Amino acid sequence: MVATPSLQRWVCALLVALMAMGPASAVVDDPAKDATPTHSVFTLFRSANMANADKLASGIGFHSFRIPAVVTTSTGRILAFAEGRRHDNRDFGDINLVFKRTKTTTDNGAAIGDWEGLQEVVGKGNGTWGNPTPVVDGNTIYLFLSWNAAEYSQGGGDELPNGYITKPIDKTWEGRRHLYLTQSTDDGKTWTDPVDLTRELTPANKAWDAVGPGNGIVLTTGEVVVPADGRNIIGRGSPGKRTWTYQPLSGAGSEGTIAETFDGKLYRNDRAGKADNYRKVARGNLSSFSSFSLDTGLPDPACQGSTLVYNRDDTNGPARILFMNSAHADRRVFMRVRISYDDDAAKWNYGRELRDFPVSGAGDEGGYSSMTKTRDFKIGALVETDWQNGATGDKNSRAIVWRRFNLSWILNGPRG
Repeated sequence: MVATPSLQRWVCALLVALMAMGPASAVVDDPAKDATPTHSVFTLFRSANMANADKLASGIGFHSFRIPAVVTTSTGRILAFAEGRRHDNRDFGDINLVFKRTKTTTDNGAAIGDWEGLQEVVGKGNGTWGNPTPVVDGNTIYLFLSWNAAEYSQGGGDELPNGYITKPIDKTWEGRRHLYLTQSTDDGKTWTDPVDLTRELTPANKAWDAVGPGNGIVLTTGEVVVPADGRNIIGRGSPGKRTWTYQPLSGAGSEGTIAETFDGKLYRNDRAGKADNYRKVARGNLSSFSSFSLDTGLPDPACQGSTLVYNRDDTNGPARILFMNSAHADRRVFMRVRISYDDDAAKWNYGRELRDFPVSGAGDEGGYSSMTKTRDFKIGALVETDWQNGATGDKNSRAIVWRRFNLSWILNGPRG
C-alpha cells in the first residue's frame, strides 16, 4: 500500500499522541480481573429513622451518622468510626465520636452479625467531637479528632435545639477548633482520654481547623503521616511512642487524603473549592511539597474523598492505589472507585460506579467515604447515605453503609 500524505500525517499524529501519553497511561494487564467479581453491602451505622437504629448501651441514639473512617488493625480486626449526631445532621452541636469493631480478627466484617454493637470513643459535654482520622501503628491505633465547644459553629448564627444561637468559630482559645489525640493498644476495645494537642500541632491563631477525615498512614521509612487542614501531622520515633510535629502545606485543601506512592513520594489528594470542579493534588516528602494543582481527571463536587494503597509490586500483580469519591462536579451521589498503577498516581482508570451494585433501604448513597484492605484481600468501604426524609435539609437522616468488594468487581465494570 502506498502511504499517502494524509495517511502519513495521521500516523505521525498518532505516534506523537502515544509518546505524549507515556508509560503512565499504558494499559495494564491486571490478573485480578480474572477472578470472580464479588460485592456485598449493608447499613452498618443505622440512623434513628431506621428499624433497629443504632444506640449506645446507655440507650442514647443518634439522628444521623456521618464522616466515616475505617482501618484494619495488625491482628485483622476492623474498626469503623463515625460521628454520631444527636439531634440533626448538621456539622455542629451535640456530636459524639462513635465506633464499631468486628467481633473477631478473622470474620472480616462480612455480615452484620460479625460486628459488635455501637460504642463511644468520646462524647463528654455537648460539644462537637468529629473528623475521626485513625492510623494503625503496629499494635497501637492512634485516633486524631477535632473538637469545638457547643456554643460555636463555623459561621455562627445557627440555632441549636435548645434555642441558643451559635457564635462563629474564632481565634480565641475558647472559640477555636481544637485537635485531640486518643489511642488504643487493645485492638480498639478501650481508648485513652483524648489529649489536647492544639498548641503543639495547630498553627497559632488558627480559628477553623480539621484533621482528615479518613486515614493516616505509616511510611515505608517508618514515620506516621496524618493529613490535616493546611498541613501534614508527622509522627517520628518508635511505633506507639511517637513524637509529633507538623509540616505546613501552602494551598492544601481543608479536607485531605494522604498516600505514599510507589516512587517513594507523599501524595496529597484534597477537597478543592466548589468552583474548582476537580480534586487538588500535590506531591512531596517530609521536607517539601510541590504546589497544589487541579487534577482534571478527577471531577469532584467539593467533597471529601479517600485513598488506599492496596498493594505494592508483588508476585500477585502490579502495584495499585485506589481512590474513591463522587466523580461529578455538582452532586455527591455519583460514587466511583478507581485504580492507579502509576508510580506517582498521575493517571487513573475509569473504575466503577458504586451504583452498579445498589444498596436498598438506606437512602441515597453518596458523600464522604473511607476504605481499608481486609485480611481476605477485599476492599472494605464505608460510604454515607442521605434519606432526604426531612422537611428541611438539616432534618434529613444520614446513615453509613459498609461495602465489601474485590479488585475484580472494579475491573469488570461496564467501562472495563
